[in-house]
Amino acid sequence: MKIFLTKKNLKQMAKQPPRRPNQPSQAAIRRPASAAPVRKTPTRNRFDWLMRKDEPFIFDRRNFIVMGIGLLLVVVGLAAMSGGAMPNPEVWDPNLIYSPRRITLAPMLMVAGFVVVAIGIFLKPNSGNSKTADASPSA
Repeated sequence: MKIFLTKKNLKQMAKQPPRRPNQPSQAAIRRPASAAPVRKTPTRNRFDWLMRKDEPFIFDRRNFIVMGIGLLLVVVGLAAMSGGAMPNPEVWDPNLIYSPRRITLAPMLMVAGFVVVAIGIFLKPNSGNSKTADASPSA
């Protein structure tokens, strides 16, 4: 579209302030948008599957206590196995490395800890229905 320089157009252009190159025109200025519509569907959390209450938990408090005791035995066994640094690097003392604590006691503690953890996993959890079943009248 060509703009002809007439007296009328020159007068209109003289009335308008000059536009800067980076300044947007009035038509290009965006009006603030209206608020977003309210969501009608409930929002879901990514971790809803973790918080389900309808399914019972696999382990009971007793299971966790037994597994904790087993884990403690494993850690004590690892601590008993540690050490053995020679005080003098020029002298090698087999009694420091091959002590009965390191080659006998520590592995037995660790194996016992793993067995206790396995027992804690396989223990049946106490069901809350056993108390109510005893209180119900028998026929």
